[in-house]
Amino acid sequence: MYQVPIKDTDESVRFYIIIEHKSFDDHSAIYQIWQYIGQLCVQEVKKRLTDPKTKQRKAWPKNFQLSPVIPIIIHHGNKPFTGETQLAKLFHTLPGVKEYLPHLQAILVDLSVIEDDKLPRDPNAPELHVVLLIMKVVFSKSRTVLKSKFKVILNELQPYSQNPKYYELIRKLWFYVLYNAEKLTETDYNELETEIQETIGDHTMPTLAQMFIDRGIEQGIVLGIEKGIEKGIEKGIEKGAIEREVKSILRTLTNRFPSVPKALEEQVLAIVNLERLEQLADFAFDCMTLDEFVESLRDQCSQT
Repeated sequence: MYQVPIKDTDESVRFYIIIEHKSFDDHSAIYQIWQYIGQLCVQEVKKRLTDPKTKQRKAWPKNFQLSPVIPIIIHHGNKPFTGETQLAKLFHTLPGVKEYLPHLQAILVDLSVIEDDKLPRDPNAPELHVVLLIMKVVFSKSRTVLKSKFKVILNELQPYSQNPKYYELIRKLWFYVLYNAEKLTETDYNELETEIQETIGDHTMPTLAQMFIDRGIEQGIVLGIEKGIEKGIEKGIEKGAIEREVKSILRTLTNRFPSVPKALEEQVLAIVNLERLEQLADFAFDCMTLDEFVESLRDQCSQT
C-alpha cells in the first residue's frame, strides 16, 4: 500500500498493488485476485468508517471512495501464461449483459516470454534483475542454461558480495535453485557451490546443500554414508516445503479474515503432513468463512 500525493493539491490517496505470483499456468489467478480485492475493500470500509472510540460504524459519507487497486500477475513457468487477465471473461457471454459484468483487469508480467536482456534493471537495486532472471530460468530443462544463468547472477552480485544484504541474497537464491531445480546433478551442485564460495570469498562457510547432507549423515550412520546423504537432502527439502505451506496457510487466513484465533494458528503449525497441508492451503483460498476452514481442519483431524 502506498500513500500517493495528488499533483497540484495538498491531498493524497492510498493506492494498493496486489501481486499474485504463479509458477504454473493457473487459470484461477484472476478469480483469486478478485477475492483478495473484495477482502481488501471490506477491511478498508471497516477501518475508515468505524469510530475508533466507540467501535461503532459511522454513516456512509456522500464523498467516501475506496482506494484504487492495481492487480498484477507475475508468471514464470516453463510455458507462457494462457489464463484470463480480465474477470469479465470468466462469466458466460450473453446478449445485453456484457456491460454489467465486473471488468477487473490485471497486468500480466510473464517472465517466460521476456528475453533475458529485456528484464528490467535498476542501478540502485541490482537484486531486481538477478531475482527476475533466476525466476525465469529456475524451471529450465537444460542444466547448461540453468548453471550459466546462475553464474551470470553471481558475477552481477560479486561487487556487492561483502554487503550483508547481498551476501544473504546469494544464499537465498541458492536455496531457491536447490529447492526448485529438477535437472541439476550432484556434480552440478558441487560446481555451483564452488562458484558461490569464490564469489563471497568464504571457503569455510557450508552451503545449504552441505548442511542438508551433514544432517543426513548424522541421522543415517546405520544406513551408510550414501543413504544418509540422500536421506538428509530429502528431509531438508521436505521440511522446507512444510514450513512454506504452513506460512502460506496462515498468511492467506490472516489476509482474508479479520481475526485468526491463536488456537487455530497452533493447530496449523502442528501439522507435519505435506499432502494434508497442501490441501488446506487450497481450501484457505476457497472457503467462504473461517468457520468453514476450521470445520475442514477438524474433519481432517478426525480422519487421521
